[in-house]
Amino acid sequence: MAPDKTYKTLMTNLMDMEMTVKGDSAMINEIRARGMKLPIIMHMNQNMAITTKTGAQRADKKIPLTMTYDKFSIIQSVGGQETTQDVNPFLNTVVEGTTMGDGKISIDTIKGELDDALKTSLRQMVTNLQGNIKFPAEEIKIGDSFDQELPMNLPIPQAEMKMKLIAKYTLKEIRDNKAIFDLKYTIVMDMSITENAGKGGGTGTGTGTMIYDINKNIAEQTDSDIQFQFEFAVSGLTMSATCKGKTNVKCSVE
Repeated sequence: MAPDKTYKTLMTNLMDMEMTVKGDSAMINEIRARGMKLPIIMHMNQNMAITTKTGAQRADKKIPLTMTYDKFSIIQSVGGQETTQDVNPFLNTVVEGTTMGDGKISIDTIKGELDDALKTSLRQMVTNLQGNIKFPAEEIKIGDSFDQELPMNLPIPQAEMKMKLIAKYTLKEIRDNKAIFDLKYTIVMDMSITENAGKGGGTGTGTGTMIYDINKNIAEQTDSDIQFQFEFAVSGLTMSATCKGKTNVKCSVE
């Protein structure tokens, strides 16, 4: 990040999930009797827009910045029942912090009408993401690769999933001062269930591309396509799911 700039990020996440239940037939019949249709089909469409403004670089080399969440919407369907969240929970929220220009952000304060739990969640989300950003220290040439490790979360009731997504970036070509990277993903999951101390796990893979604007020092577009499977035990049953996800991130600088 450079001083005195405005960075705009647009992100779209699409996810499709099919979940089945395995176990005692009497328990499964009871679930069906309560009106639950099996398998459970879930769809999610999440859209987010973030503006980051940087100020003049200070004597300590730090660059002050502010982040605002201009849009945050989710359309979600579970078993045919659709819900829409159009109200932005981060409306009028301003995140203030600093950067050394390396893309990592240190949060100082969060201003806005958020409760403490949401502020903590927002702070942890930014901190966890920033802590996993590792760029190569040396110049890279076509064919070279580097890895990133990022946290992942899924909104599954009664399951606390600890997942990580390992992305390998390989420089494919440089064209018109833009570096084109091929992406390969490996997903590893370690899930602990909050009830009944159940356990689970899963794996996944994916591919993608990133276009990095060398002159502007930003990844102007990243597209990802991932697939993964997991299962976990809860209340004497085994929940098994297959997921497909697509992510598109576009960034610009003024």
